[in-house]
Amino acid sequence: MDLNKQAELLHLMRPDGARLAVYRREPSAPPEVTVVLAHGWSASAAVWDDVLRHLPADDPTRILTFDQRGHGASTPGRAHADMRVLADDLQAVLSTFSPDTPAIVAAHSMGAMAVLTSAATRGPTTDVQPAGLLLVSASSGQMDLSLAGHPPFARVVGSARTAIAEVCTRAPRSTRYLRDLLVPSAVPRPTTDVAAAWFRAIMDFDVAGRLTALRDVPVHLVTGAQDRVIQPVHTCRLAAELAHARVHVLEGATHRIPSEQPAVLAVLLSELVEGARRQRAASPSASDTILRAATQLLFTKRGVLGAGGRLSRNEHWLARRSATATRVGREEMIRTRQ
Repeated sequence: MDLNKQAELLHLMRPDGARLAVYRREPSAPPEVTVVLAHGWSASAAVWDDVLRHLPADDPTRILTFDQRGHGASTPGRAHADMRVLADDLQAVLSTFSPDTPAIVAAHSMGAMAVLTSAATRGPTTDVQPAGLLLVSASSGQMDLSLAGHPPFARVVGSARTAIAEVCTRAPRSTRYLRDLLVPSAVPRPTTDVAAAWFRAIMDFDVAGRLTALRDVPVHLVTGAQDRVIQPVHTCRLAAELAHARVHVLEGATHRIPSEQPAVLAVLLSELVEGARRQRAASPSASDTILRAATQLLFTKRGVLGAGGRLSRNEHWLARRSATATRVGREEMIRTRQ
């Protein structure tokens, strides 16, 4: 994909006042599938740029990236930092900007946690069901190393991280100055108090045993063998719960897989997109479904139509007309695809 073509910057307002920055890239042809990419903690939508460069340039796919609230160009809003808030933001992006096509969601780290939270809390009618998921450096929970059950040294590290997050919350200006001095970055980062709030949300995150909504969704799980932030054991736990998921352990890769192995992620994304496209093409159209249902009803001998369960001459004519229309619709569809 040619990233020299400027993405369209859109803004999505949320009920708590947060304003999400959404970047939309439309294909030259009408889009058949939409790909939504969600980044992780203390990053921005730009983390996916290397992956997008490896996607086919002429593919009829809509691309949506967005900055998580409090990250990049998105404002934090008033809501308390919680993965359910990010899950609601993701659903809002899907329903607002991908209402007419199947959606493939790729998510990294905290973004993957938002996806899994959405699956664990999904409503029966209001939420958008992705047609495929690419979860990179994902976890279903147990991220807080300070809790009992972890090795002693890991608990010390976990307690130190929690203490640092508390300091960042109480003294955001001083900690931001120290961070920028000691760890400078050309990439925009959230303020230290916002980063600390979402760090605590990550520590509290847990959806283990609540992911049955994904049992029919194609899933790729990708982890780096050298990831020390979200270690491969988290992917193993997810794979145990999502038995149908395909697991990819990338040798030599760390937590920065989108920038270290973008070609691999692009291949997996393209596979999911092609699968969604085939599924959409195989699905009968609404008109075809209605005509077939009408034909079946009219030809039911014990149906309510016709006297004594028999079809009148007019009803026979309507049934033949419905069947003919269905056949013509299918033949036209075949010619169109060819």
